[in-house]
Amino acid sequence: MIELKLLRTLQALQQTGSLQGAASRLFVTQSALSHQLKDAEQMLGASLFVRKSQPVQFSAQGKLLLDLAATVLPQLDVAWQQLKSGQLPAQQLRLTVECHACVHWLLPALKAFRQQWPQVQLSLETDIQHHAIEAMLRDELDLVLTTDRRLEQQVSYQPLFELELFAFMAPEHRLAAQEFVTAADLAKEKLLVYPIEPERQDLFRHFLQKTPFSGELRQVAQASQMLQLVAAGEGIAVLPGWLAEPFVSQGLIVVKKLGAHGLTRQMYLASQRHQHSLALKALYQQLRLYSPVSVPQTLVV
Repeated sequence: MIELKLLRTLQALQQTGSLQGAASRLFVTQSALSHQLKDAEQMLGASLFVRKSQPVQFSAQGKLLLDLAATVLPQLDVAWQQLKSGQLPAQQLRLTVECHACVHWLLPALKAFRQQWPQVQLSLETDIQHHAIEAMLRDELDLVLTTDRRLEQQVSYQPLFELELFAFMAPEHRLAAQEFVTAADLAKEKLLVYPIEPERQDLFRHFLQKTPFSGELRQVAQASQMLQLVAAGEGIAVLPGWLAEPFVSQGLIVVKKLGAHGLTRQMYLASQRHQHSLALKALYQQLRLYSPVSVPQTLVV
């Protein structure tokens, strides 16, 4: 085991050029310093420097330890000063969401976390969305909110809450009078969807997976745009239920269950498997605390 005391001794010996000078710098006797170096040499089975050389000449083993000292000791000194002053380096957490509709409940959770952990630089990234897990594995992100579990050998998924997806449509739509909509009902409809491949969308993976789709897909980037198009009669959108309230209360849209039993999905906080920190655990707790509830039954008409 290489001790820090030995690294500091060798560095002092190099800088002062003599045992006497090194002992004076380290506030120990020359005899104690000589014993320390002899004990280290016996343990290593090699000499660390040439005795009675002026200036001190170091062996290959001594030079290796000096290189180590030059790297390690400055880092330790900086860390010690930061610990004493309380000025710790800011930790960074970069979070994004593969579900656009999550933002309205997410922002209060992030605000609460920032108040609790002001030393952590938490940022909500909006440029990387639909392929966020892949970006996280390239170290472009730290955390992802998603319902789409994939690459599980490299990614850890922590469950947050269950969300229910509903079909949003205009009140005058032909399906608006039904109690719920079936896969066959949607198979020939015009659907408003996010710009990602259908095989990654919950609607196609878990509701239409056994039903051939012959309708039309219109890609829309944001949930707010989808809702406006739905209200204008431009198609059906499948979204989390909590987005419904302001539109239902104004009579602009109606919300229908997907199938008689509904379609429920699990929301996860995803991180790389090697990532563990107290800040990450604290953020997870805040996300759980602010997690949305399912859409009130009164909105399903």
